[in-house]
Amino acid sequence: MKRLTLDSESFGLSSLMEKITRVHVKDCFKGGEEGDTIYFVVAAAELGKAIGKGAVNIQKLQKDLNKKIRIIGYHDNVVDFVKSIIYPAKVEEIVQEGEVVFIKESNKKTKSLLIGRGGRNLKLINRAVQRFFNVEIKIR
Repeated sequence: MKRLTLDSESFGLSSLMEKITRVHVKDCFKGGEEGDTIYFVVAAAELGKAIGKGAVNIQKLQKDLNKKIRIIGYHDNVVDFVKSIIYPAKVEEIVQEGEVVFIKESNKKTKSLLIGRGGRNLKLINRAVQRFFNVEIKIR
């Protein structure tokens, strides 16, 4: 696993998340169009606690920060981590072949959602994965 460094803004966002949820944040980064979404990575076992009953923690964070919030469960296995990132999308198969992880999907709609306009979603998936693993994500 790589050693992450957070800038002061990400560190502040992580501290706020930890204060509200009482869950340790492994990583925090902005994504989406113009940074309108904040992604938090927490241990998969604490995902439910981070979200809160009835998603109360996410709603509080969204209100306080005026941004969309997405919480991702961290897994030591890169394939499981990719599944967590792309959730709720379901794909046929995720396979690691050396330094590349392939997401295999024949449904064009799902495939286009994973790639996004101009490859934006695929870049975001790669960015999240490469913060923890030395692999590249490709879609077949």
